[in-house]
Amino acid sequence: MPASNDLPVLTSSVLLARLRATGRLPDFPPPHTVIFAPQKSLADEVLSRRHAAKQIKGFLGEFYLLKRTRGQIALSTGFGVGAPAVAGLADEFAALGVKRFALIGLAGGLQPELTAGSLVVAAGALRGEGVSRHYLPPSASVEASAEMVRGISQVLAAQNRPHACGITWTTDAPFRELRRDVLEMQRQGVLAVEMEAAGLFAVAKAFNLPAVALFSIADQLAGGEWHMAEDFKPAQKGLSVLFEAAFEYFSAR
Repeated sequence: MPASNDLPVLTSSVLLARLRATGRLPDFPPPHTVIFAPQKSLADEVLSRRHAAKQIKGFLGEFYLLKRTRGQIALSTGFGVGAPAVAGLADEFAALGVKRFALIGLAGGLQPELTAGSLVVAAGALRGEGVSRHYLPPSASVEASAEMVRGISQVLAAQNRPHACGITWTTDAPFRELRRDVLEMQRQGVLAVEMEAAGLFAVAKAFNLPAVALFSIADQLAGGEWHMAEDFKPAQKGLSVLFEAAFEYFSAR
């Protein structure tokens, strides 16, 4: 019977099988959770100071199983930034057998109260990127896992970490965030602009898996003017705080 023209020519399952057959991907029990860290600085801190890990070769960037969790939580990093890279990896990890996803990255604040180091838990993302349309029917936004948003927010609150929960705006083009669009996003209450959440949420939803995205504010666009913090330390600290909160949440479940 001929293949349907509506099916992908290549799927992540076929790719993983090929990589394993040619010895480029080892056979290992899949982690239950994958945490994406687009900023390598966060991954370097986690791996050098907090967690012993086993690296698994065969995926874009670097992939580590955290030993303290007996390989049940993994860290994906070094793949660059943007929805296409995260979506492609999430597709592969879903085929591998991963059950849930989180992303911890940097974002630009769209509300004036969100300054460098402010914490944002994305309850959903506006689909301003190009990946999500390949996984979901057309819509303005895609939601995160409400349970994971609520749970990580509770962890942050228990740690006395102020944070905002709400919608972010995912874009592929950081140098084409038009002033009129920024002002409209601010008016609508959109918290931040970033480059990954909608892509991750779309893949997760297509596979019926939960996902969440957490952001530390690195720069500001409120009022239609761009401001970069002179000191990057608050933004980096925010990434660390978010990782610890996510790790606590996932370790307990």
